[in-house]
Amino acid sequence: MSAVPAFKLVEAGFSQPQVEALAEFMQTEAARRSDLLETEHRLESKIGDVRQDVVKLDGRVLLLQWMIGFVLAFLVAIFAKLFLAH
Repeated sequence: MSAVPAFKLVEAGFSQPQVEALAEFMQTEAARRSDLLETEHRLESKIGDVRQDVVKLDGRVLLLQWMIGFVLAFLVAIFAKLFLAH
């Protein structure tokens, strides 16, 4: 923490130990802009991976729907042949 913000904190009523503790926290624990940008990049990458997986699943679901449709059509045809042919 630079001298100007620290001086403003002291003027606002913070004690010197409080200002020093806050400065230490800001240097060691607070996220920096580069940390946030890195996290944003990783999240965007993971979101892209999830989107690809969703597209693959959509294709599989569509295939399964067609397969179920054909099976149902054949079952209806078989039942129609069995029960309506006589």
